Amino acid sequence: MTAADTVETRPNVIWRLLGAIKTLIVGTLFCTTPVTSIIVLGWLMRRMRWRAGGVGALKPGWVLGAQGSGRLGRLLGGFAANVREGVLAAISLFLATMPFSVVWLLSWWAGWENSFSKGYEQAFVGPALGLTGVVLFCMIMIWLPMAQVHQAVENRALALFEWHKVRSVVRHTGWSYLALAFVTVFFALPVFAGRGLVVFASGIIPGFDTMSTEEAASLASIIALVKAGYVFVVLVLLRGWAARIYSKALHRAIVGPDALKWKGAPLNFGHVREGRSWKLTHWLRCVLLMAIWFALAAQIFVGQFLNHDWHMWLTHPLFLLPWAG
Repeated sequence: MTAADTVETRPNVIWRLLGAIKTLIVGTLFCTTPVTSIIVLGWLMRRMRWRAGGVGALKPGWVLGAQGSGRLGRLLGGFAANVREGVLAAISLFLATMPFSVVWLLSWWAGWENSFSKGYEQAFVGPALGLTGVVLFCMIMIWLPMAQVHQAVENRALALFEWHKVRSVVRHTGWSYLALAFVTVFFALPVFAGRGLVVFASGIIPGFDTMSTEEAASLASIIALVKAGYVFVVLVLLRGWAARIYSKALHRAIVGPDALKWKGAPLNFGHVREGRSWKLTHWLRCVLLMAIWFALAAQIFVGQFLNHDWHMWLTHPLFLLPWAG
């Protein structure tokens, strides 16, 4: 590399670094509230489509649209696309997670309300509903990460529920899909710790009990920003990884019995690698995936005993709204 090439490369590196910092700041701020987190969800959907190699997919921005999209489209096209895809993704994810999240909420209500009202005759209702929700959660999470990428790539409302195609992708994911699930559960540990921080704050933060209201509010704002930044960075890594797994799985799926299902798929297919989907290893992976996702369900349950906000049964930043609350 010549000296001229080095000088020319440095501005590009600087601009990329500044762009990454801007993305981190904007994403962190948007992850602090449930409403603005929908914009982050839309941005992540567009980024997954780009990472997976979707036809015509461009690296997403926060506000600006693509060049040549007209004056208004160029000025606000990116923001409008983030909102649109965020709303559609949120609707799909809420519908997909409702079978276990609502059951968990009912389990929490039945368990706590029975405890306070001394309804011991119905004491089994809470645990029974809770266990039912755990089973549903573990089963749905086998498919949900790939289903979310599928909706991002297809760029259609409710494409997440195209079961025959999602199942085809999951069958061809290989063992990397287990690694994604395991790392997701591991990265969820700080989220779990953050939900229980309020219980142990006195022992962790020096002088917490003697803080004024203003000092406590300032500390809470700092903690919220740190949590939001963590959630955003983790989601960028995990969603990008999921998009790559989806792309590789689809490249395998279009060769063989599933080829007709993917005719006209909106993905840029380069070199197609032939592969097989073995039923035995597929079901073994499903069993292992359920065991891995059970660890996340355990985090959610224990975290809920430490922080009793009812809305936490309905959402989690790593599989629904990217809200760090």
